[in-house]
Amino acid sequence: MTGSKSGAHTGRWVTDSDHRGASFYPTTGFAAGETVTVSTGVPVCGTRKDIGTFSIAIRPGPLASTTTLTAITALPPSHSAMTSRLSTTYASLPGVTIPTLAVRVPDNFGGSYLFETPRGGTIPAGLEIVNGKGQPVWFTPLSGKIVATDLRTQTYKGQRVLTWWQGGLNSAGRDVGEFVIMNSHYQIIKTFVPGNGYASDEHEFLLSPSGTTAWVIGAQVIGGNLSALGGPKTGAVIDEMAQEIDLATGNVLFEWHSLDHVAVTDSYSGYTPRADYDYFHMNSIDPLASGTVVISARNTHAVYAVAQNTGHVLWQLGGKHSSFVMGHGANFALQHDARMHSATTISIFDDQDAPPSHAPARAILLHLNFTTHKATLVRALNHNGLKVPWQGNQQILANGEVVVGWGSGSATSVFSPTGKLLFGATYASPSNSYRAYLLPWSGTPTKPPSIAASSANGTVNVFASWNGSTATTRWEIFGGPSRTNLRPLANVTRTEFQIDIKIPSTPQFVAVVAENARGQSLARSAVITPKARARPAAVNTP
Repeated sequence: MTGSKSGAHTGRWVTDSDHRGASFYPTTGFAAGETVTVSTGVPVCGTRKDIGTFSIAIRPGPLASTTTLTAITALPPSHSAMTSRLSTTYASLPGVTIPTLAVRVPDNFGGSYLFETPRGGTIPAGLEIVNGKGQPVWFTPLSGKIVATDLRTQTYKGQRVLTWWQGGLNSAGRDVGEFVIMNSHYQIIKTFVPGNGYASDEHEFLLSPSGTTAWVIGAQVIGGNLSALGGPKTGAVIDEMAQEIDLATGNVLFEWHSLDHVAVTDSYSGYTPRADYDYFHMNSIDPLASGTVVISARNTHAVYAVAQNTGHVLWQLGGKHSSFVMGHGANFALQHDARMHSATTISIFDDQDAPPSHAPARAILLHLNFTTHKATLVRALNHNGLKVPWQGNQQILANGEVVVGWGSGSATSVFSPTGKLLFGATYASPSNSYRAYLLPWSGTPTKPPSIAASSANGTVNVFASWNGSTATTRWEIFGGPSRTNLRPLANVTRTEFQIDIKIPSTPQFVAVVAENARGQSLARSAVITPKARARPAAVNTP
């Protein structure tokens, strides 16, 4: 590798984990704006000796001013167990405030659960798994100003895992964070960031079917010609890239840059001299077995099909240069989560909240005719005219049911194949979740069940929960005069996240055991002494 300014560069080779390729890591960096020539001593994949050249990005010019953006601010820990419209706290889980998902149309989900990342407003952000009654199954709060997106289950190294992005905002309002993989015992087993030194982006984290690679979005701010938009020739523009990363080595197997293929003038986002120009805003990646990668860009109102072997745009759906004539009702704007379901069918979450109409959001399904080059609306689901300025997704299940996360609209819906509402729930605005998924999951925490107890008027109230357990169906309560002398006092069915049982006696010590549907003991809590005061499990507040 030879730079036109910096000269020849040495480096090291790192073999891909599948041994079908390798990546070269230069020992030193290149100079801004220089041309780099890549040469090999032998042909690579049938190419000529000189593979080609590329240019190093230039630094952007100074902004007119900088604006510091503030991430979500957390509240102090809750002082008691109580339920309000906004959040719920539990006696057995002190110090944790869980945003309340209010269910208006319940469902049993057939053994699956909702996966959400509530954030926004004054309630701390977190990771949440919820059942069809809106009861938490697992919740982990995030500290400080950290938020999360895209919690879901995927397969990694042959095991079912939880994956998500977590991070915050820097002083320029850009994402700074990492991608996380957690096993079924709620232990983090891997974290990583985009390759080649780029910043991470919160919008996508997709594992390949083999679980050996990850598709993510990276970003950098470089100098770009913004004169056509009324800006400088070296203005600060955000270049976003889709990456496929080999998880074992960290090698970047594929990288596609928006600025290499889509002009800044294709954007519908207005230019301002006081911020990095976010002209593209990539928010989903859908790699297909055919070698095509489908990419959604919110700010160009378009979806792009990219050839993985060349990076060329094969076709564009929507935006200023659509390859398709958009049929009645097929137009979309500010969209998220574009997914191909066949060679001619694509689903899109259509935010649509763009001027001049500011129309309600829709979860749409389009048919693409590659002969007539026309896009036809097949189906559109809405939420009683709900407007969604940003975020959102649409998940089509194997049985034809459709899960819709309404993003900043704070709602989640499940529809039948014919469009009947099967489940409906909302967070209290402004709490919301970037996406929502309905997926099967089996979780067994390594930590024991949590217990709290209070005594008053000759009775003991026992509160117990096991955050993350999906197998617990019953609780057995034990009590006695000493830690080593406990006997069964009650056995109850688990109907909510936390049980609240009143024991008509005053044992000196109490403990609980979680049991599965076959009555087998799963885990035992610590043995505690009830506190000599009443502690309500739930109190309604205004």
